[in-house]
Amino acid sequence: MALEDFLAPDGVLFLREGEKLDALREMVDFFCSLNPCIDPEGLHGKVRAREEEVSTWVARGIAIPHAIVAGFGPSRIALGVSREGISYGAPDGAPVHLLVLIVGEGAEHLQVLRQVATRLGIPQVYQDILSASTEEEIFRILVREEEPPVSLPAEGIEVSRACFTYARRLAKEVGARFILVHADGVEDHLPFSPHSRENIFFVTLEREEELKRRVPENRIIPIPFKGITRTNQIDLSIIFALSRGLLQKEQRVVSVFGRPRSGVLDSMRVTDIEKEFRIFFSLNSGVDGLDLENRVLVRIIEIAGELAVEGREGKPSGAIFVMGDYDQVRLHCQQMIINPFKGYPEEERNVLDPSLKETIKELSKIDGAFIIRGDGVLVSVGTYIRTRIPPTGLPPGLGSRHAAAAAITMVSQAVSVALSESTRKISIFKNGERIMEL
Repeated sequence: MALEDFLAPDGVLFLREGEKLDALREMVDFFCSLNPCIDPEGLHGKVRAREEEVSTWVARGIAIPHAIVAGFGPSRIALGVSREGISYGAPDGAPVHLLVLIVGEGAEHLQVLRQVATRLGIPQVYQDILSASTEEEIFRILVREEEPPVSLPAEGIEVSRACFTYARRLAKEVGARFILVHADGVEDHLPFSPHSRENIFFVTLEREEELKRRVPENRIIPIPFKGITRTNQIDLSIIFALSRGLLQKEQRVVSVFGRPRSGVLDSMRVTDIEKEFRIFFSLNSGVDGLDLENRVLVRIIEIAGELAVEGREGKPSGAIFVMGDYDQVRLHCQQMIINPFKGYPEEERNVLDPSLKETIKELSKIDGAFIIRGDGVLVSVGTYIRTRIPPTGLPPGLGSRHAAAAAITMVSQAVSVALSESTRKISIFKNGERIMEL
């Protein structure tokens, strides 16, 4: 279903109120004016109760309050726009400019939330909505399934062509066998033939289906994360390519990229894979107790990334995944709940099994860590991590979840992945240090 199935053309409101509770009241009254079957006081009570339970702030400038109303039927949304900003108590301290109210029986809440978050996560869409002058224009911007083609001046196209030409030359000079083109930057004009026999791979966050119609599927590397830096995007694309066997550790690769949705390739980076990804190749090497298969790490990063975008039941979700060196890790674990995986055959509880993904996401609502063997077998859920050595040197602002994730990697050779419930960022820890943030 598309967003227009949930949002009516008259479901957009320019907000007047600048305080959180007043703005929520304004949104509820507006929604009930469009849906007279709902009692405004009852809906306001549900929205406020959910807000008191956990903030519905989801990203900088965006909040998605929601409520389940029995008997209402399929979910509906209303969009409130505040150019001045609403004081919302957001973790980043910034005002909220977009309020999306979701109301329904709950069956489609997660689907709607995912679609709205994905759409508003596109920086240009967010900016276009704030710049729009009418409600009708905002409606068209939000529900538009495809962006209009980027209209670039001739010099913009020439920059892309020149950048790629130099990337080819650079690859030859440094002995790089592969070129990674970050296709979300170049948009719909490619400064080279997509069917070239050169070793070119296309990295994408938003254009996977489109690229499949233009280039061989085995040349596409999808990245399931929004809002990451260029550096992290390059690192992730190389990790995903390594996990699929497209790249090898002794190789060099040239990455060509530009600002997403700018339509221009304007930057290059040379990566010596073996030097910059030692931790990836030390996994499953049998050295110093490391037994974690790299494909297990990639699968957990994928799951954590989806949880960061989707949450569970419309709420942000936090989680800890501890992987590898189980013989040592278990010495620092205490089970907090009855382990739901106890007694099942190992082949039925391996994180590499695609059918287990949704179960893992659902169990992320339980406090405690997922403990995973290096081969991907999920040993326990809801596990309390207790170490006598507190982590040191962690960046300021990290809470107990990240401290536990870091600490377990100080007393073992495990790798841990922590998903922040408040910021939805993913941290990867090894040897007590955060080695990557997504």
